[in-house]
Amino acid sequence: MKKILFSLLITCFTLSVIQAQDLTSKKGTPILPEAGEYGLSIDAVPFFEFAGNLFNGNSFNSAPSFDFPSFGHSYPSYTLSGKYFKSATMAYRGKLRVGYYAQTMKNTLKDQTDSTNVDFRTVDDKWTNSAYNVSLGAGIEKRRGKGRVQGVYGAMANLMVSAQANKVKYGNEISSTYKNPVSTSYPWTKTESGNYNTSPSSNRTIKDNDGMTFGIGVNAFVGVEYFFAPKMSIGGEFSFAIMVAVTGKSKSEKEYWDSSSSSVKTIQTKQGGSTTFGIDNTNTGGAINLSFYF
Repeated sequence: MKKILFSLLITCFTLSVIQAQDLTSKKGTPILPEAGEYGLSIDAVPFFEFAGNLFNGNSFNSAPSFDFPSFGHSYPSYTLSGKYFKSATMAYRGKLRVGYYAQTMKNTLKDQTDSTNVDFRTVDDKWTNSAYNVSLGAGIEKRRGKGRVQGVYGAMANLMVSAQANKVKYGNEISSTYKNPVSTSYPWTKTESGNYNTSPSSNRTIKDNDGMTFGIGVNAFVGVEYFFAPKMSIGGEFSFAIMVAVTGKSKSEKEYWDSSSSSVKTIQTKQGGSTTFGIDNTNTGGAINLSFYF
C-alpha cells in the first residue's frame, strides 16, 4: 500500500514538473503572454454570479455583462484597462476614461405677455446640466512565476480632471414691465402632483458651475493571475495609492432688473474650493479580473 501511494505521489510530482516546464496547449499554443502581445481585462464578478445563480433556482438569471474592471459590476469604475508586453515578464499598463454627460429638462409655463387668457400661449424654461470626467493612467507591470500561476506587481501614475455645469434659460424674460416674472425655482424640484415648483422671481440663477477638480496620484499594486487556458487568466489585485486633488471655486451667476440703469444686469459670485490629500488602499475588497491576451 505504501509503495502504491509513493508511486502516485511521484507520478503527480512528475506531471506537475512537466506541465511547469512545457507551458503550451495540446496544439502548441503558448499559455502565457509573450513579448509584443496586448492584454485586456474585464470584471469577472458577473460571470461568477451567473454561474452561482444556475444552481440556486433563480429563474431571473441574466447573462453576464462585458463590464469594466472594478470592485464588482455593482460599483464600476468605467475605466478601460489594457497592457502591452515589452517582454514576457514586463508590460506597460494604461487606463483611460473619457466621459461626458448632458441633460436638458423643460418646464412649460404660461406666457406672461398673454394677458387676455384667450390664446393660452406658453413658454419653456430650460435647465441644462452637463459634466465631464477624464481619467488617465500609465505604468509598468512586472511578473514572475514558472507555471500557470503568475505573480504581478508594479506601479502607475494617474491623472484626473472633472467638472460640472448648470445653465438655465427662462421663457419669461425680465423687463421693465415684468420685473418679477414667474419662473421655475432653481434648483428644480417637483411637487406631489409632479409639476416643478414655480414662483415670481426678481433675482434668478442663470449659471451654476462647480469648480473644476484636478487630481494626480501614484499607486503600487500586487496581485496574482492563474492561466486556466492559453492567453486567458483569472486574477486579483490589491493596490496602495497616494492622491492629491484640487477643486476650484464654484461660480454662480444671477440676473435681475436694475432700476438705476433700466436694464437687466448680472452678478457673479464665487464660493468654496478645496484641496484633498489621501493615502490608502484603493481596493481592499480585491478586484477580480478576467484577462485576455492576443
